[in-house]
Amino acid sequence: MQDRTCYKLTQEGERLFRMQKYEQGIDLLKKALEVGTDDFSLLSAIYCQLGNAHTMLKDYEQALKFHTYDILVERLLGNKQGEAKSCANLGNIFKMKGAYNDALTFTFKQLEFAEELEDKILKSRAYYNIATIYVERGRCTKLEAAEEKNDAKNVEATSDFENAAKYFKLNLEVAEKLEDALTMGRCYGSLGNTYYCLGDYDQSIHFHNLRLELSQQYGDRASMRRAHANIANCHALKSNMPLAIQHYKTAYNLATEIGNKTEEAQMAYSLANALYIGKEVQKAITYFQRHLKIARSLEDISGQLRSYYSLALSFNNLSERRKALYFLVLAKRSSLQVNDTSAITDIDNLLSEILEAGQEDVLIDDIELIIDESADPAPAEIEHRELRLTFFQKRNINDRPVNTPEDPLAEDRYEKEEFFDMLAKLQSKRMNDQRVDASVLNSNLDFRVRQTDTEPDNSSTDGSEVLIDLILNAQERRMDDQRAPFLPGLNPNGQIILRRMNTDPGNEELDDHLVEWLMRVQSQRLDEQRSELPPIKPEGQEELDKKKEEDVTAIVMRMQAGRLEDQRAHLPNIPTSKN
Repeated sequence: MQDRTCYKLTQEGERLFRMQKYEQGIDLLKKALEVGTDDFSLLSAIYCQLGNAHTMLKDYEQALKFHTYDILVERLLGNKQGEAKSCANLGNIFKMKGAYNDALTFTFKQLEFAEELEDKILKSRAYYNIATIYVERGRCTKLEAAEEKNDAKNVEATSDFENAAKYFKLNLEVAEKLEDALTMGRCYGSLGNTYYCLGDYDQSIHFHNLRLELSQQYGDRASMRRAHANIANCHALKSNMPLAIQHYKTAYNLATEIGNKTEEAQMAYSLANALYIGKEVQKAITYFQRHLKIARSLEDISGQLRSYYSLALSFNNLSERRKALYFLVLAKRSSLQVNDTSAITDIDNLLSEILEAGQEDVLIDDIELIIDESADPAPAEIEHRELRLTFFQKRNINDRPVNTPEDPLAEDRYEKEEFFDMLAKLQSKRMNDQRVDASVLNSNLDFRVRQTDTEPDNSSTDGSEVLIDLILNAQERRMDDQRAPFLPGLNPNGQIILRRMNTDPGNEELDDHLVEWLMRVQSQRLDEQRSELPPIKPEGQEELDKKKEEDVTAIVMRMQAGRLEDQRAHLPNIPTSKN
């Protein structure tokens, strides 16, 4: 009866998960654990579902905890297929947390199980998982290298991308043998993205073309759109703008057919940028306006900011400065709303350029802008204060220009006097490379964005501690029947079964083996966090340090050995009755 209730609660929880009602499903599965069961397979399913649900809610610590319980149950059952599944889940969570070394530890363990079981499908998945971890770590390292101007990190990133390509190709080989078209398409796209990250755009185009051909065979328009967009990105970076424009147009049309407004806006913006760089400015304006329309409908302030700035840049290129200033005012407003300091700097530079080209046509009394809103199909309301040059002095939304007189009649005099100082300040900030049209590559267009077949998450983690603490605490709890159960949800009958499993000679090293394996993850993390010793040491200090290290190691090993031995659980001796 108890098992049946636990099973029904589990079924209902899984139904809620399918409806994406994760919090309600988690509550039901936790009730199932409170009811309890002695069915280890059911317990494993509950842990796995709870881990997956917490992952969807981005509660990674809870996800790690339940997937760790799951891997312990699978180990107890001797289910290597289940252990491999748990390794994949743990690796995925660590990847999302940005703990890439831990993620690789578990995912390579998944590959070991796949090879031992000679399971081609499991091996294919492991190859893919390993490759995606290398890609994400490479991207993070590449960004750090750019920020720090660190050549060594660039080398590390390149190595990660090369490893990713290696495992994607291994994944592809298995998929081709299995004639798995879905996995083949995914590998083609992923290899295209990886070579894109390596800067090998010809190879990237080759694999994206293979992805395109396959998606055309199956009529997969979403995959076709991604392939065209990725091919266009490569051609743009090769400065082949006619081909880039061709593929962006196809991607835009596919996004429109599919009806995904976010993707349609993305493709409109990319196409507009390509047209601008290709000197087709009037056509570019049309697509920037389409992007703006969608961004407004989605209430996407950042998207609107990009459109406003791009339109200001385009109209300035056509010497229609009043139209440019209209969009520049709106860009300034949006940049303050989202506190985008980089955009504020770009806006300052463009304002300086417009005023330098002919302030007499765009200024009243040297303090107030003259704008033309006719190029906006749905003109926005602009407050009078936003037309004054002092509005462009604001660095955040709450700023008031320093030393502005409170007397309204004095404000005009103040602004007129400050105008020339402000203009000189803006001019001094302008970089020479922003004078030419190609500035859109820096200010407006980032073709070097991640391509669209893999997804990242880059936060840091101390998740290994959760796993190690959990395992070690679980062993301690096994010492006493009266304490909380080793596995939550395991009823008293299940606890008896568990003790028998743990005293079976074949399972004698069950937990020790798992602890040893997980300790390797912890060891890696601790090694990475070690700080370097000072480079200069007193004479003889090195030998002394070495002796101390050996002494400490010996002590720790003795303590660890004693602790593990003390924690082994054994069935109590049953006294024989005397006749």
